[in-house]
Amino acid sequence: MGAAAGSADMSNHLLRAAEARLPEMTAFLQQLVRTPSVNGRETEAGVAHSVAAEAARLGFRAQLMARDPARPNVLVTWGQGPAGFAFIAHTDTVAEGNPDAWTTQPFEAAVRDGRLYGRGAADNKAGLVCGLYALALLRDEGLLEPAMFHVTVAGVVDEESGASSPLGVRALLDEGLLAGSRGAIYAYSSDIVCIGHRGLLRVILRAQGQTIHSGSAAWSHGLGGINAVTGLAAILLRLETLDLPASAPRGFEGLRCTLTPGTRISGGEFESMVPAHAEALVDIRLMPGQSPEDVLAAIKRIVVEETARRPGLRVSLEVKNQLPGAAIPMNHPLVMLAQRATTEMTGTAWAIAGAGPANEGYMLIEAGIPTLCGFGPTGDNAHAPDEWVELASLPRTVVMFTNIVREYLQQVSVEKSHNS
Repeated sequence: MGAAAGSADMSNHLLRAAEARLPEMTAFLQQLVRTPSVNGRETEAGVAHSVAAEAARLGFRAQLMARDPARPNVLVTWGQGPAGFAFIAHTDTVAEGNPDAWTTQPFEAAVRDGRLYGRGAADNKAGLVCGLYALALLRDEGLLEPAMFHVTVAGVVDEESGASSPLGVRALLDEGLLAGSRGAIYAYSSDIVCIGHRGLLRVILRAQGQTIHSGSAAWSHGLGGINAVTGLAAILLRLETLDLPASAPRGFEGLRCTLTPGTRISGGEFESMVPAHAEALVDIRLMPGQSPEDVLAAIKRIVVEETARRPGLRVSLEVKNQLPGAAIPMNHPLVMLAQRATTEMTGTAWAIAGAGPANEGYMLIEAGIPTLCGFGPTGDNAHAPDEWVELASLPRTVVMFTNIVREYLQQVSVEKSHNS
């Protein structure tokens, strides 16, 4: 009982310290949201330099690392010890969509009723803010011995292109910049302790037909022309009803494999021409352990059957993105500490579950770094109008991050001493 009371007293002290810095965190988050970094439109350089400047203001040195000089990752590390922990957040965002669908301007970073609204607020810039201020709290409160441990906050690029980019997390792993990390948190806004995510398979189907004047006698009598658009549409409609059974591992019971045909589609050359070309993207979400080869084989069977019904139609298949589902055990110490932190700071034990959308957590898990693939402040509407984050959740998240890292690295240190 005394230990529990001591832990609560410590967390209350840390929360007061974090809440005192909420105006700074809010201003910093507003700066990041007001720096557009839409993948494929703007680079992430402005965000990276803002993070480096904020780190310097807080007394840390930042490192910029880039495979593409225009798109730098930014890393802020405190401590020199061999055992480390990493907070990861991506600095790119999806597009804002139709601004008229927003109640505030997408990059205004307006604050209303305790929420900050803007593209990237929840996904993923608030998590980056919390990670950096958790680093400051760990240092300022003397919660870790820097000679024994190190903690890194990494703002990475190009996640929104499909979570398989060589420019962000993959580059950091390849260059050894996350070496020694014994655990990590991908700091998405969340209301669960996320143990992993489904996989992603994206396929581009390209149909090639034969053009002819749509008003010609030959077309009206079926003597020429092959409509690539309707041929591809027939394939997409069959894919929509394709059954792809896959088992759900623990933590993923509420999810299933989904196939969404035509998330992007184009075709045709001119109003009066039978379309000779059509292209569509098919988005498939794979369960952990599900074979992408089996899914591709099922798609190819439908393509072969449908093209056989339409002589002259040719359809090619290109894999655009492919990444596996991944998860850590539900009883992993990092998971248990995170759930305990949610109980202490929010009064509710967050559910332990896998995420539907894919992210780069699989890269970290495959590299031997146990990772929470989504854990952070309260927010919603990622990839939708009126994306928001709850400002009061920022200090709570900073304290949760701080307590998780402190206790987890201390456990790692004890385990190492027992094994040596």
